Amino acid sequence: MGKVNLKELAEQMDFMMDEWSYFVNRRTGEVISVEDRHLGFAEDPDEIPERIVAWERDAIDQAAKLLENWDELLRFPSRYDLNEYGMMEGFIRTVKDPHIRDCLDIAIEGRGAFRRFKDTAVRFGVMDDWVDFKEEKLLAYAKEWCESYGLQYNTENAG
Repeated sequence: MGKVNLKELAEQMDFMMDEWSYFVNRRTGEVISVEDRHLGFAEDPDEIPERIVAWERDAIDQAAKLLENWDELLRFPSRYDLNEYGMMEGFIRTVKDPHIRDCLDIAIEGRGAFRRFKDTAVRFGVMDDWVDFKEEKLLAYAKEWCESYGLQYNTENAG
């Protein structure tokens, strides 16, 4: 049984996008991403447009291979399960300077919280600290997630 590269898994979790699906192959440990529309075309080839570029054909072929091994795949948790907002709140509690902490607290209120938080972190020079904090939390989440499914993982390249 292959081991999941914990760092790769955490990084992919950080960069999940809507309209994409993310998996770990239980047998090989491979971290896989695929565009949902390519999965749809692989499930129903009659829907593939007549004119399609070569790279999309390749992506659909890759999606078809995923479908052939569907029972080996484990879908990632949603990006909402990761709770980045909660991570921002946790990070704010670690900031020692009360003025910066207050500004970050204000930044995460209401719509646009993620952008304002990042802009404020850059403005006060704590962005590197935020990135390190978030990476640590994502690695911990990825490790816990693997353990909850009995997946072996490799921590050699994980932080």
